[in-house]
Amino acid sequence: MLDYDGTLAPFHVNRFAATPYPGVEERLVSLSTIPQVRLVLVSGRSARELHGLLRPGIRAEIWGSHGWERLRSDGTYELFALSPVQRAALERVGLEMSALGLSETLEVKPTSLAIHWRSFEPAMQERIRSSVQSIFARIDQADGLHLLPFDGGLELRSTDRTKGTAVREILSQEPDDAPTAYLGDDLTDEDAFVAVENKGYSLLVRSEVRASFARFWLRPLEELLEFLDAWIVNSQIAHAAATTGASR
Repeated sequence: MLDYDGTLAPFHVNRFAATPYPGVEERLVSLSTIPQVRLVLVSGRSARELHGLLRPGIRAEIWGSHGWERLRSDGTYELFALSPVQRAALERVGLEMSALGLSETLEVKPTSLAIHWRSFEPAMQERIRSSVQSIFARIDQADGLHLLPFDGGLELRSTDRTKGTAVREILSQEPDDAPTAYLGDDLTDEDAFVAVENKGYSLLVRSEVRASFARFWLRPLEELLEFLDAWIVNSQIAHAAATTGASR
């Protein structure tokens, strides 16, 4: 289970130009062709947007919008709906931010609203931050929506579902002894690290370590590629063993 932005791909001011680190796509292709591997991307991006960034040949299941969407590798799509009150609150914040001339900061997702300021100078970042906080504070009924930080902005979303929700649902579908790993970098990945618990590897992928519920730390790019290579080799060995056993 892999986060995308900041984990597999460096952050980019233009989110549509955020391509994976060199060598990552080739390894994802390899992983997606091994029958023993269930390859899952768990992202804050919308599932279909992330799918559009992947190289053809990468067959991955995608849980988007922090666990609110599921796009299976066969194209089957599932969206967990917000309440009408939550939907109305998101629309109001988006409209009021646009009225302030800040529409270029907005990323409208199926179940949330991200406000980006990475490309702006500090003074403008503070204006964006204070504007969205002020608008949200005036909303009488938010029905469980929260303004939550991520690397480069704030996101207005419900915590009824998180990346941790997605991880727990994924793990519930697998045998208890299935080798498992979750790789992420952001504060939004902390729920997923907690959900993994002692059932597998939780790995923080960052150039510099920070306080985290992850059990291990990988530096991109070399250590990230080494980990993916090790998973590929061991999965191929497991597949070969299973094939040999089945033929006896």
